Amino acid sequence: MSASAEQVLRGLVSREPYAPGHWLQLAALLEGQGKLPAAEECYGQLIARLPELAVAHFNLACFLRRRGRLEEALREHQQALDLNIDQPEEVLSNMGVIHTELRQDTAARSFLERALAIRPTYIPAMFNLALLLEEFGDLQAALELFERILDQDPTYYDALIRIAYARPIRDRADPVVRKLQRALRRSHIDPLTRESLHFALGKACDDCGLFDEAFAHYQSGNRESATRLRPYDRPSEATRVSEILRMFTPQWLAAATPVSSRPLVFITGMFRSGSTLIEQVLSQHPRVAAGGEIDYFHRQLAQSGMRFPGSLADIGPGGYHSLGTGYLEYLDKAFPSGAIITNKRPDSFEFLGLLKALFPNARFVNTVRDPLDTCLSIYFEQLDDRVAYASDLGNIAHHWQQYRKLMQHWQGLFGPSIIDVDYDDFVVDPGRVTEQLLRFLDLEWHEGCLDFQRSRNRVRTASVRQVREPVYRKSSGRWRNYERHLEPVQRMLATPAGG
Repeated sequence: MSASAEQVLRGLVSREPYAPGHWLQLAALLEGQGKLPAAEECYGQLIARLPELAVAHFNLACFLRRRGRLEEALREHQQALDLNIDQPEEVLSNMGVIHTELRQDTAARSFLERALAIRPTYIPAMFNLALLLEEFGDLQAALELFERILDQDPTYYDALIRIAYARPIRDRADPVVRKLQRALRRSHIDPLTRESLHFALGKACDDCGLFDEAFAHYQSGNRESATRLRPYDRPSEATRVSEILRMFTPQWLAAATPVSSRPLVFITGMFRSGSTLIEQVLSQHPRVAAGGEIDYFHRQLAQSGMRFPGSLADIGPGGYHSLGTGYLEYLDKAFPSGAIITNKRPDSFEFLGLLKALFPNARFVNTVRDPLDTCLSIYFEQLDDRVAYASDLGNIAHHWQQYRKLMQHWQGLFGPSIIDVDYDDFVVDPGRVTEQLLRFLDLEWHEGCLDFQRSRNRVRTASVRQVREPVYRKSSGRWRNYERHLEPVQRMLATPAGG
Protein backbone atom coordinates (compact mmCIF):
# COMPACT_ATOMS: atom_id res chain seq x y z
CA MET A 1 0.00 0.00 0.00
CA SER A 2 2.76 2.47 0.94
CA ALA A 3 4.63 1.75 -2.31
CA SER A 4 1.56 2.55 -4.36
CA ALA A 5 0.86 5.66 -2.24
CA GLU A 6 4.40 6.83 -2.86
CA GLN A 7 3.95 6.29 -6.60
CA VAL A 8 0.72 8.28 -6.59
CA LEU A 9 2.24 11.17 -4.64
CA ARG A 10 5.32 11.28 -6.85
CA GLY A 11 3.01 11.51 -9.81
CA LEU A 12 1.12 14.38 -8.19
CA VAL A 13 4.23 16.41 -7.36
CA SER A 14 5.45 15.86 -10.91
CA ARG A 15 2.21 17.16 -12.39
CA GLU A 16 1.67 19.92 -9.81
CA PRO A 17 5.16 20.91 -8.60
CA TYR A 18 3.90 24.04 -6.85
CA ALA A 19 1.17 22.31 -4.81
CA PRO A 20 2.75 22.12 -1.32
CA GLY A 21 0.27 19.64 0.12
CA HIS A 22 1.50 16.85 -2.18
CA TRP A 23 5.15 17.50 -1.26
CA LEU A 24 4.39 17.51 2.48
CA GLN A 25 2.39 14.29 2.25
CA LEU A 26 5.18 12.65 0.25
CA ALA A 27 7.86 13.74 2.74
CA ALA A 28 5.81 12.39 5.66
CA LEU A 29 5.25 9.09 3.84
CA LEU A 30 8.95 8.71 3.01
CA GLU A 31 9.93 9.41 6.62
CA GLY A 32 7.41 6.84 7.81
CA GLN A 33 9.02 4.31 5.44
CA GLY A 34 12.43 5.08 6.90
CA LYS A 35 13.62 6.73 3.67
CA LEU A 36 15.11 9.67 5.52
CA PRO A 37 17.44 11.13 2.86
CA ALA A 38 14.57 11.02 0.34
CA ALA A 39 12.23 12.72 2.83
CA GLU A 40 14.77 15.47 3.48
CA GLU A 41 15.32 15.93 -0.25
CA CYS A 42 11.55 16.26 -0.66
CA TYR A 43 11.45 19.11 1.85
CA GLY A 44 14.42 20.70 0.10
CA GLN A 45 12.76 20.59 -3.28
CA LEU A 46 9.56 22.15 -1.90
CA ILE A 47 11.50 24.97 -0.22
CA ALA A 48 13.53 25.57 -3.41
CA ARG A 49 10.26 26.05 -5.30
CA LEU A 50 8.42 27.97 -2.57
CA PRO A 51 11.05 29.53 -0.29
CA GLU A 52 8.47 31.82 1.34
CA LEU A 53 6.25 28.92 2.43
CA ALA A 54 6.47 29.06 6.22
CA VAL A 55 4.82 25.69 6.79
CA ALA A 56 7.51 23.95 4.72
CA HIS A 57 10.22 25.33 7.00
CA PHE A 58 8.16 24.34 10.04
CA ASN A 59 7.69 20.75 8.87
CA LEU A 60 11.37 20.48 7.97
CA ALA A 61 12.26 21.79 11.44
CA CYS A 62 10.14 19.08 13.05
CA PHE A 63 11.78 16.46 10.82
CA LEU A 64 15.27 17.67 11.76
CA ARG A 65 14.42 17.63 15.46
CA ARG A 66 13.28 14.01 15.20
CA ARG A 67 16.66 13.25 13.64
CA GLY A 68 18.49 14.90 16.54
CA ARG A 69 19.76 17.79 14.38
CA LEU A 70 18.70 20.40 16.87
CA GLU A 71 20.66 23.45 15.74
CA GLU A 72 19.38 23.02 12.18
CA ALA A 73 15.85 22.56 13.51
CA LEU A 74 16.11 25.87 15.37
CA ARG A 75 17.19 27.67 12.20
CA GLU A 76 14.23 26.29 10.22
CA HIS A 77 11.82 27.19 13.01
CA GLN A 78 13.21 30.72 13.00
CA GLN A 79 12.68 30.86 9.25
CA ALA A 80 9.03 29.91 9.79
CA LEU A 81 8.70 32.73 12.34
CA ASP A 82 10.37 35.22 10.03
CA LEU A 83 7.84 34.26 7.34
CA ASN A 84 4.96 35.06 9.72
CA ILE A 85 3.65 31.53 10.10
CA ASP A 86 0.15 31.12 11.49
CA GLN A 87 0.02 30.11 15.16
CA PRO A 88 3.57 31.19 16.00
CA GLU A 89 3.06 30.04 19.60
CA GLU A 90 3.50 26.45 18.39
CA VAL A 91 6.82 27.31 16.77
CA LEU A 92 8.03 29.21 19.84
CA SER A 93 7.03 26.35 22.13
CA ASN A 94 8.92 23.87 19.94
CA MET A 95 11.97 26.13 20.01
CA GLY A 96 11.75 26.27 23.79
CA VAL A 97 11.79 22.49 24.01
CA ILE A 98 14.75 22.25 21.64
CA HIS A 99 16.68 24.74 23.78
CA THR A 100 16.00 22.56 26.84
CA GLU A 101 17.50 19.62 24.95
CA LEU A 102 20.54 21.77 24.14
CA ARG A 103 20.87 22.72 27.83
CA GLN A 104 20.23 26.36 26.96
CA ASP A 105 17.84 26.83 29.82
CA THR A 106 17.54 30.63 29.83
CA ALA A 107 16.67 30.62 26.14
CA ALA A 108 14.24 27.73 26.69
CA ARG A 109 12.28 29.64 29.30
CA SER A 110 12.30 32.78 27.17
CA PHE A 111 10.80 31.02 24.14
CA LEU A 112 8.12 29.28 26.22
CA GLU A 113 7.17 32.57 27.84
CA ARG A 114 7.04 34.24 24.42
CA ALA A 115 4.64 31.53 23.27
CA LEU A 116 2.41 32.18 26.27
CA ALA A 117 2.56 35.94 25.73
CA ILE A 118 0.94 35.34 22.35
CA ARG A 119 -1.55 32.77 23.62
CA PRO A 120 -1.72 32.44 27.42
CA THR A 121 -3.89 29.32 27.21
CA TYR A 122 -1.59 27.36 24.88
CA ILE A 123 -1.29 24.12 26.82
CA PRO A 124 1.91 22.65 25.26
CA ALA A 125 3.86 25.78 26.23
CA MET A 126 2.28 25.80 29.70
CA PHE A 127 3.14 22.14 30.23
CA ASN A 128 6.73 22.42 29.00
CA LEU A 129 7.32 25.53 31.10
CA ALA A 130 5.92 23.68 34.13
CA LEU A 131 8.31 20.78 33.47
CA LEU A 132 11.23 23.20 33.23
CA LEU A 133 10.26 24.87 36.51
CA GLU A 134 9.92 21.48 38.18
CA GLU A 135 13.36 20.41 36.96
CA PHE A 136 14.86 23.55 38.49
CA GLY A 137 13.12 22.91 41.82
CA ASP A 138 10.43 25.61 41.56
CA LEU A 139 7.77 23.10 42.51
CA GLN A 140 5.07 25.53 43.60
CA ALA A 141 5.13 27.44 40.31
CA ALA A 142 5.12 24.16 38.39
CA LEU A 143 2.12 22.87 40.35
CA GLU A 144 0.21 26.08 39.69
CA LEU A 145 0.75 25.67 35.96
CA PHE A 146 -0.28 22.01 36.03
CA GLU A 147 -3.46 22.99 37.89
CA ARG A 148 -4.19 25.76 35.36
CA ILE A 149 -3.88 23.22 32.57
CA LEU A 150 -6.39 20.91 34.25
CA ASP A 151 -8.79 23.78 34.85
CA GLN A 152 -8.66 24.43 31.13
CA ASP A 153 -8.72 20.78 30.01
CA PRO A 154 -9.53 18.12 32.69
CA THR A 155 -8.57 15.38 30.22
CA TYR A 156 -4.99 16.61 29.86
CA TYR A 157 -3.83 13.69 31.98
CA ASP A 158 -0.10 14.38 31.70
CA ALA A 159 -0.62 17.38 34.00
CA LEU A 160 -2.62 15.28 36.47
CA ILE A 161 0.13 12.67 36.50
CA ARG A 162 2.80 15.30 37.20
CA ILE A 163 0.75 16.57 40.16
CA ALA A 164 0.50 13.02 41.53
CA TYR A 165 4.28 12.71 41.45
CA ALA A 166 5.08 16.23 42.61
CA ARG A 167 3.51 16.04 46.06
CA PRO A 168 2.81 13.38 48.69
CA ILE A 169 -0.63 11.78 48.67
CA ARG A 170 -1.90 11.45 52.24
CA ASP A 171 -4.92 9.15 51.79
CA ARG A 172 -7.04 7.53 49.11
CA ALA A 173 -9.66 10.28 49.45
CA ASP A 174 -7.24 12.78 47.92
CA PRO A 175 -8.88 14.39 44.84
CA VAL A 176 -5.85 13.44 42.74
CA VAL A 177 -6.49 9.75 43.46
CA ARG A 178 -10.13 10.04 42.48
CA LYS A 179 -9.22 11.84 39.24
CA LEU A 180 -6.65 9.19 38.36
CA GLN A 181 -9.16 6.41 39.01
CA ARG A 182 -11.82 8.21 36.99
CA ALA A 183 -9.40 8.64 34.09
CA LEU A 184 -8.59 4.92 34.06
CA ARG A 185 -12.27 4.08 33.76
CA ARG A 186 -12.42 5.87 30.42
CA SER A 187 -12.35 3.47 27.51
CA HIS A 188 -10.88 5.82 24.92
CA ILE A 189 -7.45 6.65 26.30
CA ASP A 190 -4.32 5.71 24.44
CA PRO A 191 -2.10 2.89 25.78
CA LEU A 192 0.77 5.18 26.85
CA THR A 193 -1.59 7.39 28.88
CA ARG A 194 -3.15 4.30 30.49
CA GLU A 195 0.33 3.08 31.35
CA SER A 196 1.25 6.43 32.90
CA LEU A 197 -1.96 6.58 34.94
CA HIS A 198 -1.27 3.15 36.44
CA PHE A 199 2.25 4.20 37.46
CA ALA A 200 0.91 7.40 39.00
CA LEU A 201 -1.75 5.49 40.95
CA GLY A 202 0.91 3.04 42.09
CA LYS A 203 2.90 5.96 43.48
CA ALA A 204 -0.21 7.39 45.18
CA CYS A 205 -1.11 4.06 46.80
CA ASP A 206 2.50 3.59 47.93
CA ASP A 207 2.37 7.03 49.56
CA CYS A 208 -0.75 5.93 51.44
CA GLY A 209 0.75 2.62 52.59
CA LEU A 210 -1.63 0.61 50.38
CA PHE A 211 1.17 -1.64 49.19
CA ASP A 212 -0.79 -4.48 47.58
CA GLU A 213 -2.91 -1.99 45.63
CA ALA A 214 0.25 -0.11 44.65
CA PHE A 215 1.89 -3.28 43.38
CA ALA A 216 -1.20 -4.17 41.36
CA HIS A 217 -1.11 -0.81 39.61
CA TYR A 218 2.62 -1.10 38.96
CA GLN A 219 2.01 -4.54 37.47
CA SER A 220 -0.67 -3.11 35.19
CA GLY A 221 1.57 -0.24 34.17
CA ASN A 222 4.43 -2.61 33.38
CA ARG A 223 2.18 -4.85 31.31
CA GLU A 224 1.47 -1.80 29.16
CA SER A 225 5.19 -0.91 29.13
CA ALA A 226 6.11 -4.36 27.87
CA THR A 227 4.23 -3.71 24.63
CA ARG A 228 6.16 -0.46 24.12
CA LEU A 229 9.72 -1.35 25.16
CA ARG A 230 12.01 -3.33 22.90
CA PRO A 231 12.36 -6.99 23.95
CA TYR A 232 15.02 -7.89 26.50
CA ASP A 233 16.89 -11.01 25.44
CA ARG A 234 18.64 -12.54 28.45
CA PRO A 235 20.97 -14.90 26.50
CA SER A 236 21.98 -12.13 24.08
CA GLU A 237 22.69 -9.73 26.95
CA ALA A 238 24.79 -12.35 28.74
CA THR A 239 26.70 -13.06 25.52
CA ARG A 240 27.41 -9.36 24.99
CA VAL A 241 28.72 -9.00 28.53
CA SER A 242 30.97 -12.02 28.00
CA GLU A 243 32.34 -10.36 24.85
CA ILE A 244 33.18 -7.24 26.84
CA LEU A 245 34.95 -9.31 29.49
CA ARG A 246 37.01 -11.12 26.84
CA MET A 247 37.97 -7.99 24.95
CA PHE A 248 38.99 -5.66 27.77
CA THR A 249 42.05 -7.31 29.23
CA PRO A 250 45.15 -5.88 30.92
CA GLN A 251 46.97 -6.31 27.60
CA TRP A 252 44.30 -4.35 25.68
CA LEU A 253 44.42 -1.50 28.18
CA ALA A 254 48.21 -1.41 28.15
CA ALA A 255 48.24 -1.13 24.36
CA ALA A 256 45.60 1.61 24.18
CA THR A 257 46.62 5.18 23.30
CA PRO A 258 45.13 7.76 25.69
CA VAL A 259 43.36 10.87 24.46
CA SER A 260 43.61 13.11 27.50
CA SER A 261 44.83 13.18 31.08
CA ARG A 262 41.89 15.35 32.21
CA PRO A 263 40.36 14.24 35.54
CA LEU A 264 36.94 13.37 34.13
CA VAL A 265 34.28 11.93 36.42
CA PHE A 266 31.74 9.30 35.37
CA ILE A 267 28.92 8.34 37.74
CA THR A 268 27.66 4.90 36.90
CA GLY A 269 25.60 2.04 38.29
CA MET A 270 22.14 0.61 37.92
CA PHE A 271 19.32 3.03 37.26
CA ARG A 272 17.56 4.10 40.49
CA SER A 273 20.64 3.38 42.63
CA GLY A 274 21.29 6.93 43.85
CA SER A 275 23.34 8.34 40.97
CA THR A 276 21.29 11.56 40.71
CA LEU A 277 21.61 12.16 44.44
CA ILE A 278 25.39 11.72 44.35
CA GLU A 279 25.75 14.02 41.34
CA GLN A 280 23.79 16.72 43.15
CA VAL A 281 26.03 16.33 46.21
CA LEU A 282 29.12 16.76 44.04
CA SER A 283 27.62 19.64 42.08
CA GLN A 284 27.61 21.79 45.21
CA HIS A 285 31.41 21.71 45.23
CA PRO A 286 32.85 24.87 43.66
CA ARG A 287 35.14 22.85 41.39
CA VAL A 288 32.42 20.57 40.00
CA ALA A 289 29.57 21.07 37.50
CA ALA A 290 26.76 18.57 37.00
CA GLY A 291 26.57 17.33 33.42
CA GLY A 292 23.56 15.12 33.98
CA GLU A 293 22.95 12.11 31.77
CA ILE A 294 25.30 12.79 28.87
CA ASP A 295 24.49 10.23 26.20
CA TYR A 296 27.43 11.11 23.94
CA PHE A 297 29.00 7.63 23.76
CA HIS A 298 25.69 5.80 23.37
CA ARG A 299 24.60 8.22 20.64
CA GLN A 300 27.90 8.19 18.73
CA LEU A 301 28.16 4.42 18.73
CA ALA A 302 24.56 4.09 17.56
CA GLN A 303 24.89 6.70 14.80
CA SER A 304 28.14 5.19 13.51
CA GLY A 305 26.59 1.73 13.27
CA MET A 306 29.32 0.33 15.50
CA ARG A 307 28.45 -2.73 17.52
CA PHE A 308 29.94 -2.55 20.98
CA PRO A 309 32.33 -4.12 21.81
CA GLY A 310 32.99 -6.08 18.62
CA SER A 311 33.51 -3.13 16.31
CA LEU A 312 36.35 -1.78 18.47
CA ALA A 313 38.48 -4.73 17.51
CA ASP A 314 37.82 -4.04 13.83
CA ILE A 315 38.47 -0.29 13.68
CA GLY A 316 41.69 -0.15 15.69
CA PRO A 317 42.87 2.60 18.07
CA GLY A 318 42.32 5.46 15.60
CA GLY A 319 38.62 4.76 15.30
CA TYR A 320 37.82 4.86 18.99
CA HIS A 321 40.37 7.64 19.55
CA SER A 322 38.02 10.02 17.72
CA LEU A 323 35.28 9.10 20.20
CA GLY A 324 37.45 10.51 22.99
CA THR A 325 38.40 13.72 21.23
CA GLY A 326 34.78 14.27 20.21
CA TYR A 327 33.66 13.86 23.82
CA LEU A 328 36.11 16.51 25.02
CA GLU A 329 34.93 18.88 22.29
CA TYR A 330 31.34 18.28 23.37
CA LEU A 331 32.17 19.03 27.01
CA ASP A 332 34.07 22.20 26.16
CA LYS A 333 31.16 23.48 24.07
CA ALA A 334 28.35 22.52 26.46
CA PHE A 335 30.18 23.35 29.71
CA PRO A 336 32.75 26.10 29.08
CA SER A 337 33.24 26.84 32.79
CA GLY A 338 36.44 24.85 33.18
CA ALA A 339 35.01 22.89 36.12
CA ILE A 340 35.18 19.13 36.49
CA ILE A 341 32.13 17.84 34.63
CA THR A 342 30.27 14.84 35.98
CA ASN A 343 28.64 12.51 33.47
CA LYS A 344 25.79 10.74 35.22
CA ARG A 345 24.66 8.27 32.60
CA PRO A 346 24.17 5.20 34.85
CA ASP A 347 24.32 2.51 32.18
CA SER A 348 27.74 3.67 31.02
CA PHE A 349 29.17 0.93 33.22
CA GLU A 350 29.56 -1.24 30.11
CA PHE A 351 31.96 1.36 28.63
CA LEU A 352 34.30 1.69 31.61
CA GLY A 353 37.15 -0.19 29.92
CA LEU A 354 36.96 2.06 26.87
CA LEU A 355 36.68 5.20 29.02
CA LYS A 356 39.68 4.19 31.11
CA ALA A 357 41.71 3.64 27.94
CA LEU A 358 40.77 7.03 26.52
CA PHE A 359 41.06 8.96 29.78
CA PRO A 360 43.50 7.19 32.11
CA ASN A 361 43.00 9.75 34.91
CA ALA A 362 39.21 9.40 34.86
CA ARG A 363 37.49 8.44 38.09
CA PHE A 364 34.41 6.26 38.25
CA VAL A 365 31.80 6.68 40.96
CA ASN A 366 29.73 3.50 41.08
CA THR A 367 26.49 4.01 43.00
CA VAL A 368 25.20 0.90 44.73
CA ARG A 369 22.09 0.13 46.70
CA ASP A 370 20.34 -2.89 48.20
CA PRO A 371 19.69 -4.99 45.05
CA LEU A 372 16.05 -5.67 46.00
CA ASP A 373 15.41 -1.96 46.50
CA THR A 374 17.14 -1.27 43.19
CA CYS A 375 15.07 -3.82 41.27
CA LEU A 376 11.84 -2.68 42.88
CA SER A 377 12.57 0.99 42.23
CA ILE A 378 13.20 0.29 38.54
CA TYR A 379 9.97 -1.71 38.30
CA PHE A 380 8.08 1.14 39.94
CA GLU A 381 9.34 3.78 37.48
CA GLN A 382 8.01 4.37 33.98
CA LEU A 383 11.19 4.30 31.93
CA ASP A 384 12.04 4.63 28.27
CA ASP A 385 13.42 2.26 25.66
CA ARG A 386 16.97 2.49 27.03
CA VAL A 387 15.77 0.25 29.84
CA ALA A 388 14.31 -2.68 27.91
CA TYR A 389 14.36 -4.91 30.99
CA ALA A 390 12.36 -2.53 33.20
CA SER A 391 8.89 -4.06 32.78
CA ASP A 392 9.76 -7.48 34.22
CA LEU A 393 11.24 -8.11 37.66
CA GLY A 394 13.06 -11.23 36.45
CA ASN A 395 14.66 -9.29 33.61
CA ILE A 396 15.66 -6.51 36.00
CA ALA A 397 17.33 -9.07 38.29
CA HIS A 398 19.10 -10.62 35.30
CA HIS A 399 20.41 -7.22 34.21
CA TRP A 400 21.60 -6.55 37.76
CA GLN A 401 23.59 -9.81 37.63
CA GLN A 402 25.24 -8.79 34.36
CA TYR A 403 26.04 -5.37 35.81
CA ARG A 404 27.74 -6.97 38.82
CA LYS A 405 29.83 -9.22 36.54
CA LEU A 406 31.06 -6.18 34.64
CA MET A 407 31.81 -4.13 37.75
CA GLN A 408 33.76 -7.00 39.29
CA HIS A 409 35.78 -7.20 36.07
CA TRP A 410 36.52 -3.45 36.05
CA GLN A 411 37.45 -3.57 39.74
CA GLY A 412 39.98 -6.26 38.91
CA LEU A 413 41.46 -4.20 36.05
CA PHE A 414 41.59 -0.71 37.57
CA GLY A 415 40.02 -0.85 40.99
CA PRO A 416 41.85 2.21 42.41
CA SER A 417 40.01 4.36 39.81
CA ILE A 418 36.60 3.18 41.06
CA ILE A 419 34.73 3.97 44.25
CA ASP A 420 31.50 2.31 45.32
CA VAL A 421 29.13 4.80 46.95
CA ASP A 422 26.40 3.01 48.86
CA TYR A 423 23.05 4.81 48.91
CA ASP A 424 22.01 3.08 52.13
CA ASP A 425 25.24 4.15 53.86
CA PHE A 426 24.76 7.70 52.60
CA VAL A 427 21.30 8.16 54.08
CA VAL A 428 22.63 6.98 57.46
CA ASP A 429 25.78 9.12 57.49
CA PRO A 430 25.95 11.54 54.53
CA GLY A 431 28.90 13.46 55.97
CA ARG A 432 31.18 10.44 56.22
CA VAL A 433 30.28 9.13 52.74
CA THR A 434 30.67 12.57 51.16
CA GLU A 435 34.07 13.04 52.79
CA GLN A 436 35.25 9.69 51.39
CA LEU A 437 33.93 10.58 47.95
CA LEU A 438 35.62 14.00 47.84
CA ARG A 439 38.90 12.51 49.02
CA PHE A 440 38.70 9.90 46.24
CA LEU A 441 38.24 12.68 43.69
CA ASP A 442 41.12 14.75 45.15
CA LEU A 443 38.69 17.49 46.16
CA GLU A 444 38.91 19.44 49.39
CA TRP A 445 36.05 19.23 51.86
CA HIS A 446 33.16 21.61 51.12
CA GLU A 447 30.35 21.92 53.65
CA GLY A 448 27.88 22.96 50.95
CA CYS A 449 27.89 19.44 49.53
CA LEU A 450 25.60 18.43 52.38
CA ASP A 451 23.03 21.05 51.31
CA PHE A 452 22.47 19.37 47.96
CA GLN A 453 18.67 19.70 48.24
CA ARG A 454 19.08 23.47 47.82
CA SER A 455 20.79 23.03 44.47
CA ARG A 456 19.43 25.13 41.63
CA ASN A 457 20.84 22.69 39.09
CA ARG A 458 18.42 21.32 36.59
CA VAL A 459 17.52 17.66 37.20
CA ARG A 460 16.08 15.76 34.23
CA THR A 461 15.64 12.26 35.62
CA ALA A 462 13.02 10.27 37.48
CA SER A 463 14.70 11.47 40.70
CA VAL A 464 13.71 15.10 40.11
CA ARG A 465 11.43 15.02 43.17
CA GLN A 466 13.64 13.21 45.69
CA VAL A 467 16.80 15.28 45.20
CA ARG A 468 14.95 18.45 46.25
CA GLU A 469 14.28 16.94 49.68
CA PRO A 470 16.58 16.43 52.69
CA VAL A 471 18.05 12.97 53.14
CA TYR A 472 15.44 10.49 54.33
CA ARG A 473 15.61 6.77 54.99
CA LYS A 474 12.21 5.55 53.86
CA SER A 475 13.59 4.31 50.53
CA SER A 476 16.13 2.06 52.28
CA GLY A 477 14.56 -1.32 52.87
CA ARG A 478 11.44 -0.32 50.96
CA TRP A 479 11.34 -3.79 49.42
CA ARG A 480 10.07 -5.21 52.73
CA ASN A 481 6.70 -3.58 52.06
CA TYR A 482 6.47 -5.77 48.96
CA GLU A 483 8.31 -8.86 50.20
CA ARG A 484 5.58 -11.33 49.34
CA HIS A 485 5.72 -10.22 45.70
CA LEU A 486 9.50 -10.56 45.47
CA GLU A 487 10.33 -14.14 46.41
CA PRO A 488 11.34 -15.21 42.86
CA VAL A 489 13.56 -12.14 42.52
CA GLN A 490 15.18 -12.81 45.91
CA ARG A 491 16.08 -16.32 44.82
CA MET A 492 17.46 -15.08 41.51
CA LEU A 493 19.61 -12.39 43.10
CA ALA A 494 21.03 -14.95 45.51
CA THR A 495 22.43 -17.08 42.67
CA PRO A 496 25.52 -16.34 40.53
CA ALA A 497 24.90 -14.60 37.22
CA GLY A 498 23.96 -16.96 34.47
CA GLY A 499 23.09 -16.65 30.82
